[in-house]
Amino acid sequence: MSQTVFESMFEKFDKIIRRTLVPIAEKIDKQPHLSSVKKGMVVLTPILLLGSLAYPLKTIKNVFPNSVAVQDWFLNNSYLIDLLIKLSLGLVAIYAVIGIAYFLSEIYKIYIVGSVILSVFAFLILTVTYTADGMLDPTYLDSKGLFTGIFVAILAVEIYRFFTIHKLIIQMPEGVPDFVSRSFELITPAAFIGFIFVSARHFISEWSGGLLLPELVMSVLAPAINGMDNLLIVWFVIMLRLTFWFFGIHSAVLSPILSPIFVQYLAENIVAKEAGLALPHYVTGGAFSAFVNFTGSGVTMGLIISMLLSKSERYRKIGLISLIPACFGINEPVLFGVPVILNPVLLIPFIIGGSLCGLFPLALMQMGFLGRPFFDPPYLPLFFEGYLLNFDWKTPLVQCMQLVLSFCIYNPFFRILEKQELEKEKENQAILDSGQTNSHFSEEDQKTLDKLDLDF
Repeated sequence: MSQTVFESMFEKFDKIIRRTLVPIAEKIDKQPHLSSVKKGMVVLTPILLLGSLAYPLKTIKNVFPNSVAVQDWFLNNSYLIDLLIKLSLGLVAIYAVIGIAYFLSEIYKIYIVGSVILSVFAFLILTVTYTADGMLDPTYLDSKGLFTGIFVAILAVEIYRFFTIHKLIIQMPEGVPDFVSRSFELITPAAFIGFIFVSARHFISEWSGGLLLPELVMSVLAPAINGMDNLLIVWFVIMLRLTFWFFGIHSAVLSPILSPIFVQYLAENIVAKEAGLALPHYVTGGAFSAFVNFTGSGVTMGLIISMLLSKSERYRKIGLISLIPACFGINEPVLFGVPVILNPVLLIPFIIGGSLCGLFPLALMQMGFLGRPFFDPPYLPLFFEGYLLNFDWKTPLVQCMQLVLSFCIYNPFFRILEKQELEKEKENQAILDSGQTNSHFSEEDQKTLDKLDLDF
């Protein structure tokens, strides 16, 4: 009776989620601006990887303190490593503008190169200043200008699209080479963007007492951005991601919101590390990958271990199939094979337990027991990714603790599934022993199929 009541409550909860959360998630995923931001942030991965790798390269000289050749090389050539940082993380806002403008114009099917040029032009108008000696000041071309870049890229492409749709462009006669006509097409939207954004810069400066738009944006968004340094908010975000997964929605729908914050946090941590200061943030994209998604969303390795130790033949097979992918952070075989998705028995361990398991290392970093991240490593198996995150020897030990915690969380709930599965296997074996079949075909059709000797 209690199980029937629980299943009824779960069905009602499922209907509520599908009426509210699922439509919102689908709209977010299909919304062109948010989709472009998500893709534009993803395309920054190699730039972020290269920039965050530069600092560990500088520590090589500490590994060979007595080598004159190594010390001399770093003394004379360390500026090359600094270049990697300045030209990757130091210009990350420009790269984001290029990526977002590219994908948004691709969706709108308008001139991509023109959209990118206009977007970068508009962004530079609002962010670039010059020093007293005439040198360009790149202060807001890094992560501090990231949110301004997102807004400007979208607005510039929308302006260009408006001019294109309403034929407010210079159209050349047929026969003119396409690249020439395309360049003339950009003249009117470029002039309008130049006028509007120069005027906006002047107005903002006059109204705010000399501030640039990125400074104003950062001051306005500071409470929301700094909120990701709050464990309760981080826990909510993790649970929200797992809730999406539980109902079959990829958690990437949150990327347009989270990715810019993660990029900014990583850049600020790298700058602090290079300056010898305390790292300000414990949440980055790499930290989420190494801890929150450790062995897959929901830290499901505990469930895999439970299946490997199971008496059920079916679950042992799923466990074996899922083990190797989970070592690389891929747990779709578990999510869809058990399944975890829409399985009421695993609702609590996956969403509540999985979020707590992923939050545990982040809490240790906040309290200072674990080094904070300054590198976003590529996807690597198990403990390698965690160690490269902060080069702290304690990180693999903490991940081992995550595995134990995951097993303790999932195992009691898995036993319920195992009991149900063993009963089914027992019934199926009894049917086989009695010589009965559970075929969906008629006796005549079954004989025909048997004669075909199909091997599958």
